[in-house]
Amino acid sequence: MYNLLRFFLRYHLFILFLSLEVVCFFLIYRNNKYNQAAYVNVANGISGKVYNTYRSGVDYFYLRRYNDSLALENAFLREQLLDSKFDNRIDTGTLSDSSKRYVQNYTYITARVIRNSVNRATNLIYLDKGKLHGVDKQMGVIAPNGIVGQVITVTDNYAAVMSVLSKDFKVSVKFRKNEYFGNLQWDGINSTSASLQEIPKHVPVQVGDTVVTSGYSQLFPRNVMVGVVNKVKSYPEKTFLEIGVTLTTDFGNLGYVYVTKNLRKRELVQLDSLAGSIKND
Repeated sequence: MYNLLRFFLRYHLFILFLSLEVVCFFLIYRNNKYNQAAYVNVANGISGKVYNTYRSGVDYFYLRRYNDSLALENAFLREQLLDSKFDNRIDTGTLSDSSKRYVQNYTYITARVIRNSVNRATNLIYLDKGKLHGVDKQMGVIAPNGIVGQVITVTDNYAAVMSVLSKDFKVSVKFRKNEYFGNLQWDGINSTSASLQEIPKHVPVQVGDTVVTSGYSQLFPRNVMVGVVNKVKSYPEKTFLEIGVTLTTDFGNLGYVYVTKNLRKRELVQLDSLAGSIKND
């Protein structure tokens, strides 16, 4: 207590000066509208910057949650597309209930890419979803902008995907404009292009034509984006056109993907088995 009194006695003039300064500034602010406005503007600017910085930090830490929510919403929207449904109508020449015409054919499981490669002969992509989440072998994988690959092995919590950028990956695709179909296979050159094979010379093909999935494969629904034609060449000694395709999937920047689950796959596999046994007889 004694030391506090000594402090005030020693610096009482300086403390009085500061107090008077505060009173003066208060009176100036109170009686001058311009100064009030300037103060409010400065205070608002500082508080705005502080809030934006705080909000940016919060958004960064919640970004994973936002992305998860958005991916789930996109998966739900994909399931509502007609290309993800099966036309269940039985045409008997009578009126039918249109609400029962389409039944779900594909559902989608959201997953996050945790490992990826683009510069090998067989490129693999690892996902953070596995058997416990409904993922199984021989399921297709797509990204927001196009196809990604095929699940080749799974554990309880993870899945390995053979990327489109693999020499052993092949998928049935078609031209959006005329429905002519062929097989897409990676050309092994870079991560942005592939070749479209088995397209006859009489098929009208131009640079810029859109290539989508045909729906003939059990992996993907119809009309999923694949790429755009960037090269068309015809050689006299060859039966088919040489076609290059620029892939729309950015394999060097994969974040969230969707594993496609074909709800009618078991029936199709059974049909293939029956057809194979008939062929061999």
